[in-house]
Amino acid sequence: MIRLLLLLPLLWACSDKPPTTPETRPVENPNAGNTAIYDVDPDDPYEIGSGSFMDMRPGDILETYSDRLAPGTLVNGEGEFDVYYILGRRSDTLGYVYSADERTIESIIIESTDAVTQDGIRVGNTFGELTERLGVVDVKGSEIEARVFATKAPFRYRLGMNAGPGPVDTSEIDPATPILTIEID
Repeated sequence: MIRLLLLLPLLWACSDKPPTTPETRPVENPNAGNTAIYDVDPDDPYEIGSGSFMDMRPGDILETYSDRLAPGTLVNGEGEFDVYYILGRRSDTLGYVYSADERTIESIIIESTDAVTQDGIRVGNTFGELTERLGVVDVKGSEIEARVFATKAPFRYRLGMNAGPGPVDTSEIDPATPILTIEID
């Protein structure tokens, strides 16, 4: 009996399969929740192009992308809006598309940390990381809901803070302020 117990570790060691540990276990989405700034790599599931996302651009016809858009309603402080939610590969929602005329894409709003710009910026990064990566950005408060946007063409980054309408002094923005959305207009 003792010899059998001594042989068990030897049998496991001779197995042709590598051991499965938390470090070697495959994961379905390696970047889920990842907000680190780094250069874009092949593991990034969705890349935000220069003025496009998943091949969609403002001005494109909505019907062209019916396979990746699902109609819905967005309710916020400004009111209730008909939007088209952007579906990911696992039918998860990555953000939404707004269309004023219900025919063409007016703007694309990305809310998922799984999407990354060519500069390595994603939702969840901070204002400090944004300016570190992109340099000077134009920051303004909106007239409705006091939302704050940092702009560096071709994107607008909605920040997790409020301010009155007009320019915002960037020296007064906490570098830890998160990016809530990435928008393409």
